[in-house]
Amino acid sequence: MVFQSCMPFHFGKKDEPKVQYMTDNITDKDELEEIRKIANRLDKNEKVRFVAKQSRMRPGGSALATPNIVFATDKRIIIKNPTMLGMRENIEDIPYDNITSVKLEKGVFSSTILIRVPGLSEISRVSKSSGLIAWGRGEDGQIDALSKDKGERLFTIIREGIDGAKKAAVAAQSFTAVVNQQQISIADELTKLATLKRQDIISEIEFTEMKQDLLKKMHGVTRVPSENKSISSFDKHIAYRA
Repeated sequence: MVFQSCMPFHFGKKDEPKVQYMTDNITDKDELEEIRKIANRLDKNEKVRFVAKQSRMRPGGSALATPNIVFATDKRIIIKNPTMLGMRENIEDIPYDNITSVKLEKGVFSSTILIRVPGLSEISRVSKSSGLIAWGRGEDGQIDALSKDKGERLFTIIREGIDGAKKAAVAAQSFTAVVNQQQISIADELTKLATLKRQDIISEIEFTEMKQDLLKKMHGVTRVPSENKSISSFDKHIAYRA
């Protein structure tokens, strides 16, 4: 679902620049307004899947300052914290591929999300920047004061994001391994061609043509063979040598 900031329910925003953002069927007007406020921070084609706001009154929630707002997109979680009674805002984001684990703790009235991001907890303790996530359990940071249903939904989305990031990393590694193996194979073929050329088994023209074919394959481009050739020159010479 794609929205523009100038939609009818965004009253008082007519003079602001138009920005587009995508959501996962989010229809709550307050949540859409919060998304609009961070739209310029979203990547192209990044989709906001869920919005959760901490409670002022639940255990662990802020009693005076404006509670944090957590946005779960298809790439990361974004945490916005209006401080100084809304006069200044702090925003942090954590990509799913940086999160190694997520846990859900259910209390009597609220839920707490525990996320593990190696290294980030120590940086936060040293810098004491914004305190958007409380790092008090080793490497685990907590997002507390969430309603039970919001907590469960946010936990599910973060877990899906972590799983998706892991699968993408494995796929990228597999692809890299295949490409490397293909390049090694093509390099071997180029060496064979050079040997055939030195032995005058193939001509300079044939060598150049077959080398270009191999280089095209290396870049994922295949050449359609000529209709009047049932077998390549290289195959003929291999057969001749055999």
